[in-house]
Amino acid sequence: MTANHSITSQSRPHFADFLEQCRALSPLRTAVVYPEEVTALEGAMDAAAEGLIEPVFVGDAQRIGEAAERGGFDISRFEIVQVDDETRAAHRGVDLVADGSAHALMKGHIHSDTYLSAVIRKENGLRSATRTSHCFVMDIPSWPKPVIITDAALNVAPDVKNRIAITRNAISLAHALGIENPRVAVLSATETPHAGIPSSMEAREIADADYADALVDGPFALDNAVNREAALLKGIDSPVAGEADILVVPDIEAGNIFFKALTFMGGAETAGLVVGASAPVILTSRADSAEARIASCALAVLYQQHLARIAED
Repeated sequence: MTANHSITSQSRPHFADFLEQCRALSPLRTAVVYPEEVTALEGAMDAAAEGLIEPVFVGDAQRIGEAAERGGFDISRFEIVQVDDETRAAHRGVDLVADGSAHALMKGHIHSDTYLSAVIRKENGLRSATRTSHCFVMDIPSWPKPVIITDAALNVAPDVKNRIAITRNAISLAHALGIENPRVAVLSATETPHAGIPSSMEAREIADADYADALVDGPFALDNAVNREAALLKGIDSPVAGEADILVVPDIEAGNIFFKALTFMGGAETAGLVVGASAPVILTSRADSAEARIASCALAVLYQQHLARIAED
């Protein structure tokens, strides 16, 4: 079986680097929840063809088979766990990860709230001591490095305590991707704390928290976080200024608008992963491209390897 789609160093250099890092690693056994539609099944099949995952399909075997037939996929060598509806499929997928039968979870043709409710359930779920959050990793044309945006998909209006946890999660993902000492910019509408702009005051508090193996500063307006000249013109003296690897947004609205502007107006491609759980949780959208789905699975492979190293230490 060969991939229907591919990521190249010419088209998406940063995502191609993630794939290259995965070449020496074993496929990640992944519970694919409710892949009863061609696009959802295609994402898992492309990732399997790239050697990233070994899918275990969780859903109705007949409907999965029909989707495979419509898409022209040979799924005969993959396991199917029979479940009749999407809620049961979500919980069964989490069960497989919780008991070690799979090592990651991937969203199929299922509502995100149903999927995530199973992930964060209290009994035998994937909760850890860390708050769960979402990271988008952006491959932006002509940009010299990948950029992580958090949280633009999961936490709606996190307070300072939770945004500190979100920041730590993003740093952990950056480490998993090989960014040893990521530079983190906590964003607001201004680069100086201002009582009339609450996010700027919160950004300073977030930046002052303790972080391991990262440089965190804020508040930053976006231009000062990603453009060195803009930062110098404002007289900003910070090792993060103009060099950010991670952008921490004030709330989901700012993050959602930001990543979609990059994607639909700036030609960027995005990969996404839920982090902070006890295993990688792949959260894709029906609107995602094949590249995005493949790259999201690559993130999961690298993040799982990182979690395993932490467990060993």
